[in-house]
Amino acid sequence: MQLLTGKKIMTKENRKILFLSALLMASVFAFSGCGNAKSKPLATVDGKVITVGDFEKRVSKMPAYYKALASQRKKDFLDDMINEQLIYKEALKRGINREPEVKELLDEAKRKILIAKLMEVEVSKSAVTEDKIKEFYQVHKDDFVTPLKLRASHIMVDTEAEANEVLKKLKEGGDFAQLAKQYSKDPSKDRGGDIGYFIKGQLMPELEESCFKLQLGQTNEIIKTKLGYHIIKLTDRIEPRTVELSEVRDAIEKELKDRAQQRMLDDLVKNLRSKARVKINEKLVGSEPNK
Repeated sequence: MQLLTGKKIMTKENRKILFLSALLMASVFAFSGCGNAKSKPLATVDGKVITVGDFEKRVSKMPAYYKALASQRKKDFLDDMINEQLIYKEALKRGINREPEVKELLDEAKRKILIAKLMEVEVSKSAVTEDKIKEFYQVHKDDFVTPLKLRASHIMVDTEAEANEVLKKLKEGGDFAQLAKQYSKDPSKDRGGDIGYFIKGQLMPELEESCFKLQLGQTNEIIKTKLGYHIIKLTDRIEPRTVELSEVRDAIEKELKDRAQQRMLDDLVKNLRSKARVKINEKLVGSEPNK
């Protein structure tokens, strides 16, 4: 009843993951170009050279987990690059790139890559400076205040007579944790009645109202709820505090970047639509789809 609302051999599976990852990201890597790639060859596939630069560039653009895996198992990853090249060449040989469905997918991928690159260029114009981060923190300082937190221990029994018996033992100097383990029907009994930290709105209303009136170390009188009869002891109290800028700096920076990106996108679209001839067939837009 809850009250608080060494080097290992590359496995086939790993090789498959790396290989699929390489296939999925091939178009993105190709977009970046290879102007500064090191020219020393690692392998040649039907006359096409895979250089040290090609390998390092591919690894550098992978997610951290796969980057570490590829760096540790270079030969396996190079084999995947060779396999990719062979399969790509075979796909071209069979004319798969000319199939309507594939052409449509390639066009869609190209469009998304170009849009993403344009947005990246535009967003880079809106730099988030330290001054902007500090200004945001000062303006929204009230939003960075932690709420009052309380911690309590709890004993719940089925009858008022049991509650009175427990309360009497407490007043005679009985140990709350031991009595909770002996009498309480709540799962918290295994922790000596400890229900952990909570803030307003997380505890049952009847218990919360009483708990927030207690002094540290104080035990309340018996409280009746639909679950039974309760006795609560306040064991800790953490006062509200203003969170330091250093603790929320990264979150603020992300928020400002997200806002800048949204403003950029809104302004860009507004500007482009103002120059374009856009006509919408309102009747068709508002009609039901053909069945």
